[in-house]
Amino acid sequence: MEELLASVQSQLCSVFAGRSVILAGGFAVSAVRSVDQLRRLGAERFLVVSSGMGTGNPPEGPDVELIVYEPELAADAIHGFREDEHALRHPSAVVRDALRRFDPGGEAIALAPPFLDVRELDDRRLFGARRLEWVAVEDKTLADELFDAIGVARPRAAVVAADEESILPAANALDRGLGTVWSGDARGGFNGAAELVRWVRDETDRREALDLLTAKCDRVRVAEFVDGVPCSIHGFVVGDGVAAFRPVELVTLRAPAPPRLQFCGCATFFDPSSDDVATMRAAVRSVGEWLRTNIGFRGAFTLDGIASGGGWVATECNPRFGAGLGYVDVALPESCLLMLHYAVVEGLADVPSADLAAAVVDASARTRWGNAGMPTTRRLEETSNHRLVGGREGFRAASADEPVDAILSAGPGRTGGHVRIELDAARTPSGPSIAPLAVAGFAFADRELGLGIGPLEAARPAR
Repeated sequence: MEELLASVQSQLCSVFAGRSVILAGGFAVSAVRSVDQLRRLGAERFLVVSSGMGTGNPPEGPDVELIVYEPELAADAIHGFREDEHALRHPSAVVRDALRRFDPGGEAIALAPPFLDVRELDDRRLFGARRLEWVAVEDKTLADELFDAIGVARPRAAVVAADEESILPAANALDRGLGTVWSGDARGGFNGAAELVRWVRDETDRREALDLLTAKCDRVRVAEFVDGVPCSIHGFVVGDGVAAFRPVELVTLRAPAPPRLQFCGCATFFDPSSDDVATMRAAVRSVGEWLRTNIGFRGAFTLDGIASGGGWVATECNPRFGAGLGYVDVALPESCLLMLHYAVVEGLADVPSADLAAAVVDASARTRWGNAGMPTTRRLEETSNHRLVGGREGFRAASADEPVDAILSAGPGRTGGHVRIELDAARTPSGPSIAPLAVAGFAFADRELGLGIGPLEAARPAR
């Protein structure tokens, strides 16, 4: 592992040391991790161009200049992403002036969040940006064709036209008593965080999902509902193959009314069965090889699915650096994985896939990580932090001398506010899903802060 990490550091320093870096898009607080990594790699100056402050503290220091463009409140996370993409493609006069003042010669490295579908900022090419053919694979109505071509297990599903006459018969045929899951295509751009995904169980669900998807999509994937714990696994495509990492729980809670599924975060405390882990790692290798061979993909990608009583099944593929990879920064910070991703995409770094996989899997088995968060419609102007004690049966505020089990933060967000629960890894058991802890944390936030989240439930592990 030491040899691998030394090689990574050497290659990344050769890219970033002595350079000025522009970090554009997303909240200012989201740039903290990147600024920390880049400082360790020798970068000297930073311009952070952000859509708002976010919940938490922005990067600070004499080497950081911060420009905030504040868009109107977004209806949801994906609407916020679309606003970020528009702001980067068509920067305001204030942003253009800041760019030219910071980097008059156009020599700085410009980075955008790796999930945004944008390749330029003013007259600067974005470093390590997503290619059009990579973004196209993320369309959820194309996933089944990919999985079938390479032999990855998936739920029964049908892709139909986005109209009531096509969707309802497909749903009736696929419903095994637990409802069906409807996922929209990418007509309006890539979508995530379950924004165009609906679990449809009754007439109220049907009407809400039809109104949403027929207005925003040309095609809809209708799938049987698979009961279990949503889990993803990440791969990292390099020159000699695919590094397969560890499973990551997708903390997805259930609400009593549409939208029933609430994606809330990621964690590595949950341990699927050994059979499921083997299935997931084989699947991510196969998908990564397909991406590498067919569309020239490089870097990190996500394969999402569900750990059910019948085994793990895949539901979607996202050829991009996923939020769930946050655990690597905690478990193996020397890897500077996000910067490695950008450099590998650019062809300026490479590592042996087997060595990278072994290092990440070993480190993440010893160091667990996880959090849960969601937007609120209540507008929050400042960040507040709350020390919590408790667990699955409920949380309460900690006294001054008590060790805490979690920190709850509430502050500004795209839809008005955002609440996040950060679990203490040393006090959180490994093995079980953290979804019940997320339910308890959000219940505390509703009770004590009046955020209007409402009742939520956790999925019950099938085995």
